[in-house]
Amino acid sequence: MKQEGNQRQHQKALPKRIILVRHGESQGNQDGSAYTTTPDHKIPLTQEGVAQAARAGAEIRRVISEDGRSHNWKVYFYVSPYDRARSTLREIGRSFPRNRIIGVREECRVREQDFGNFQEEQRMKVIKETREKFGRFFYRFPEGESASDVYDRVSS
Repeated sequence: MKQEGNQRQHQKALPKRIILVRHGESQGNQDGSAYTTTPDHKIPLTQEGVAQAARAGAEIRRVISEDGRSHNWKVYFYVSPYDRARSTLREIGRSFPRNRIIGVREECRVREQDFGNFQEEQRMKVIKETREKFGRFFYRFPEGESASDVYDRVSS
């Protein structure tokens, strides 16, 4: 941006790369009935999910640091407010020295699609079959979101 008079040029630092990571394996991934008794945002990681997140952290650090050859890098993390996403970030973060982490921001727009409240298995089966008839992108789950809603949310 140039200013008149005392001309000064400011450059906005853009990230070199953006890396998107989904949470590690959760109890809901392992057993869909978890959603019938536990609110979606409270579904935790499994032990395997914790291990996956730790491996992801090591790999991300390897890529960002160019196998340790680069010493001029920093990271900034955005995380969903869901417990499993925050747990995943906690494990990923263990791979990074504090002086390399510029910041962490909880960002609700990057949370998962909302499929509605406590998801009774048989009802969800019928709802998902109905979604297939109407189209996956535009079908809105009762008390939840459509994929189109998610797109609008993350695009804002």
